[in-house]
Amino acid sequence: MPRRGCSEGWAQTTEVSVIPTPPSEPQRLTILPAKEAIRRARPLPSSEEMTIEGLTDEEWEAFEAAIAER
Repeated sequence: MPRRGCSEGWAQTTEVSVIPTPPSEPQRLTILPAKEAIRRARPLPSSEEMTIEGLTDEEWEAFEAAIAER
């Protein structure tokens, strides 16, 4: 089975960032200036942590479609 991982192209610099609230809290969004968002940022998981092993092409396409809908 092929190994799939998130592309590094997903990380982009933007003018503002949106931070969703945890599921246990009422849903709201906080929009931060770019410098504040960078200050609060956490490191991305490694490629190994992001890899999903054993997916079929159909499962991978469904996963990508779900991510694109958000």
